[in-house]
Amino acid sequence: MKRNTIRVIGGVALSLALAAAMTACGTAKPGAEGGAKCKGKIGFFGALSGGNASVVLPSRDGAKLAFKQFKEKNKDCKDVKMVEFDTEGDPAKASPVASKIASDKTFIGTIGGAFSGETRATKKTFDEAGVTMVSASATATDLTAQDPAKVFHRVVGHDEFQGAAVGKYLVEVLKAKKAFVVDDGTTYGKPLADKVVETAGSAVASRDHVQEKQTDFASTVAKVKNAKADAVFYAGYANEAGPFLKQLRGAGLKIPFVGGDGLYGADFPEAAGSQSEGAIITCPCLPAEKASGSFAEDFKAEYGEDPGAYAAEGYDAANVFLDGIKAGKTTRESLLKYVDSYDKAGVTKHIKFDDKGDVDEANVVIWAYKIEGGKLVPDQEISLK
Repeated sequence: MKRNTIRVIGGVALSLALAAAMTACGTAKPGAEGGAKCKGKIGFFGALSGGNASVVLPSRDGAKLAFKQFKEKNKDCKDVKMVEFDTEGDPAKASPVASKIASDKTFIGTIGGAFSGETRATKKTFDEAGVTMVSASATATDLTAQDPAKVFHRVVGHDEFQGAAVGKYLVEVLKAKKAFVVDDGTTYGKPLADKVVETAGSAVASRDHVQEKQTDFASTVAKVKNAKADAVFYAGYANEAGPFLKQLRGAGLKIPFVGGDGLYGADFPEAAGSQSEGAIITCPCLPAEKASGSFAEDFKAEYGEDPGAYAAEGYDAANVFLDGIKAGKTTRESLLKYVDSYDKAGVTKHIKFDDKGDVDEANVVIWAYKIEGGKLVPDQEISLK
């Protein structure tokens, strides 16, 4: 009897020991991979330097905060890492970054691209390698509407929503009768401007195209003046929008200026100087102070400043991956399946992806921000209804 009892107790002890080992970083949860460790590398790529970096650095910092908090709560997950890659937002520089991540099997996912052009240039490489992408800020509609990649996801609404919201803002808020639309000819700027023109309809007097790295906008300024425009919308990035607005104001045109989310960051008011005061910038991003939980306070405690452009969205994008890793999804294939079926509340919205990788339309938000004292402050949410 004693010998049998000892055998039973020993068996129970062995079972308990095995069960304890399986709980490390969530590996005992349903659906976890047998024997998987809490590990994995997630890339982050975007413009970490250059004239448009302020649109990206806050989302990078939001993602870093998510990783730090995750590792503090999950002590056995020290091998989980986020590795940063600076593309300067240039598709040509993003392509080799994508190849590097795709060829390194220790990378199981990537946050990015931050801009639409670099996302478009890299998503095929990631798709072929099975590396899941979750972008915090790439908004071009075609990224999911045309030639979608099964690995691509984003936690923000696309430019069909933003363009419609801008058109509505021009007509209903600014009461524009002769709006002038300008785009930078990029695969981000032109489609966004197209949607604004479509939505605003007869309230658009004319439009013009400029180019990246352009510095002299005299021709476009003259067209705005000749059109007797009562508002200007610019679709592009801060590098060109800053000097354009300066030249617009220098010509005596004090009409309202509206820009898309490519201008959402410190780079634009710095490039335009005092002439940016009062400008309106739209963004499919939630004001950080409206993010749920303690995100805004945690961010400020970590970095000594308030969250900037897409910071909360970067935090959400990171947590999509971290939740998967905690559930034991540490291979490219299993993590992709996990992200495809993700259905949880983030700090900016409830995140659930459709079959193209977009978040639910009902959860998309578009906000107008106003530049006051050189800083972007929330002005109003633009209803999509």
